[in-house]
Amino acid sequence: MTSSINVNSLSKRYRIGAGLTDLRDLFNIRENTRNAQYHWAVKDVNFDLQPGESLGIIGPNGAGKTTILKLLSRVTHPTSGELSVNGRFSALIELGAGFHGDLTGRENIYLNGTILGMQRSEIKARFDQIVDFSGIEQFLDTPVKRYSSGMYARLGFAIAVHVDPEVLLVDEVLAVGDYPFQLKCYARMDEMRRNGTTLIFVSHNMEAVRRVCDKGMVMYQGEDIFHGTAAEAVVAYSDAIRQNARRVQTDIPQDGGLSQMFMTFDAEIKNVSLLNEKGQPVTVLESGAPLNIAIDVLFHKNVQQPHLAITIRTPDGRVVYDTMTSWMNYLMPDFEAGEQYRIDCRLNTPLLDGLYEVDVDIVPNNLSHFYDRIERAAAFSITGTTWAKGLVDLDAKLEINPSLIKSDLGTTQS
Repeated sequence: MTSSINVNSLSKRYRIGAGLTDLRDLFNIRENTRNAQYHWAVKDVNFDLQPGESLGIIGPNGAGKTTILKLLSRVTHPTSGELSVNGRFSALIELGAGFHGDLTGRENIYLNGTILGMQRSEIKARFDQIVDFSGIEQFLDTPVKRYSSGMYARLGFAIAVHVDPEVLLVDEVLAVGDYPFQLKCYARMDEMRRNGTTLIFVSHNMEAVRRVCDKGMVMYQGEDIFHGTAAEAVVAYSDAIRQNARRVQTDIPQDGGLSQMFMTFDAEIKNVSLLNEKGQPVTVLESGAPLNIAIDVLFHKNVQQPHLAITIRTPDGRVVYDTMTSWMNYLMPDFEAGEQYRIDCRLNTPLLDGLYEVDVDIVPNNLSHFYDRIERAAAFSITGTTWAKGLVDLDAKLEINPSLIKSDLGTTQS
């Protein structure tokens, strides 16, 4: 089968600093080139996607994610390496790209559709579908320079997915849309994948990556440092950030790219244990059995009323249970540097047969970042349920009773 996208040793280098500013610089171009500094935005990246496959590309700002999409969509050209994109492609990389601010939404549908390779007759045939999907019919004859960022995203995505692309490239632009529209977009991308469209999805929303993609790639400082399933890639990214936070805590400078205020390690999760009702370690439970998630936390700095979050997932990333101390109306106390505490979270497990994984986060009171976060901190299995399939035991009861059914003629039958 011919690959939809093949990327082999792809690299892109940019020159740092000012370009040529006058004729003198032009005549001294060899000298300027010799003294120039360069930044590798993408370095030796490799992947291959078949029709219908989806790849989520994740990583910190400046890791090279959007540069890869620009290379694939021919917005820029590689410094070295090879890439091939087979079939019609559609790209939604930058908000408002391909739109003219002075033209109306109606006019921009024809403009953007033409840029994406559609014939005027194709655009006309799909015009109503595009407008209906975007949900901005009321503002269709308004210049798009008056649109909100969410309206831009709605119209741009609606056009992109109605090109009937064989390859769809989507960057973070969906983040500006409201939640119902995001769900609508995810459902549309699922439908397109079932019909054979290859998808590359770049996002900082880990839940969206798990939801949309079956494959995942982690980018860091221009290099692809991990390939695997989407769920595995999210864990690998979280681990990389956590390892960097640990280095910072020991006064080793942060590497560029993971230096955002994502994880500070003011509070460190030292250990997560799963215990049964007798306080014994457990990895296998019967459905409905009590479970204690015991979390040992070391505070490196003074921390005021943090929040603790616990998530239980399936191995493919589906959320089974998600809670936080604030949602439980539980107010955590203040903690001082050097203190270590065990926090017990006791719950029941009305789950069906399967493997389940536990994520644990500890965050500041204002939810601005993480103190610490561990994905797949622990795992357990549920066994012994044979009466149902799925995730949760809803404890169904069956009862049969005689009933009276009224016919359309008003008579009563027994």
